[in-house]
Amino acid sequence: MIEFFFRKAKISGCTNDKLYYEYNQWTAVDVDQQWYVRFLRHNFPENKKRVNFFGPLGNPFFIRNKFDGPKVFITPEDVEHKFTKLNLYFGDYCLDYVDLALGFGVHKEDKYLRFPYWITTTFEPEMNEDDIVKRIREINTCVYKKTGDCVLVNAHDKKGTREAIYNGVRDILDVKIAGKWNNNTTALWDEYNNDKEAYLKTFKFNICAENDNTENYVTEKLFDAFIAGCIPLYYGSNNNPEPRLINREAVIFWNKDADNEMNRELIRKLKINDNYYNEFIMQPKLLPYAEEYVVDRFAILKAKFAELLA
Repeated sequence: MIEFFFRKAKISGCTNDKLYYEYNQWTAVDVDQQWYVRFLRHNFPENKKRVNFFGPLGNPFFIRNKFDGPKVFITPEDVEHKFTKLNLYFGDYCLDYVDLALGFGVHKEDKYLRFPYWITTTFEPEMNEDDIVKRIREINTCVYKKTGDCVLVNAHDKKGTREAIYNGVRDILDVKIAGKWNNNTTALWDEYNNDKEAYLKTFKFNICAENDNTENYVTEKLFDAFIAGCIPLYYGSNNNPEPRLINREAVIFWNKDADNEMNRELIRKLKINDNYYNEFIMQPKLLPYAEEYVVDRFAILKAKFAELLA
């Protein structure tokens, strides 16, 4: 039985040249187009060593097997939320069994690098320092024509984080729910060909709560709102996401289990007063240190991969 479990795994795929393999990860994107594969191809075009990438979406024991080439564990999921299966099997980032682990938690182990998922959705893997700085400044100054009040795009709401915000604002804002959860519009598919960024750009507010409330766990959701020029209605990461990077004044933090009347009053004012809304949305979303932080993450990741491929 143990042997069976060690062998069974969800193989997401491999690249055409059989160098980069993925196991127990999402399969929506071709492996050749995955962020880390592109990063490796760009920075190490002469590499001939096989690299194995693992995620937390399959058999937790498979990663313990021996593989040809280094093993890298990557998680966009919340593996540190206590008393869950993901925490039980992957809460240690599989550091005893891999050569490198990349996640959102803050840890000092040499084989671990904090590389939160939002970096891979906000920045292209081929970007250099100038590109990263330009991208951040674009996000801080973006302006788009808004035709809708508020949008919510999520596949599920298992912890009730999105519903709490939705129930708190639906008497003030016209909320379009465009994902699988509680859907009330097909515009995202019918009019925007499932281009979430283009769709978000047409709304003033974006409900973008995290799946779980775990310290340091910040996904793409908050950054997607910034990129689209939306005011985020956010809950997660103890309502203190990326404290040195994000301008708290540019976010409306929802109190899931407390009074939100001040938030509601602010939203009312932002809805009816165009000048006030424009002043709010034109605040810088990302603080100056964000440029240094992302550039640093890229540099350290390149150095870590250089060690593995040596």
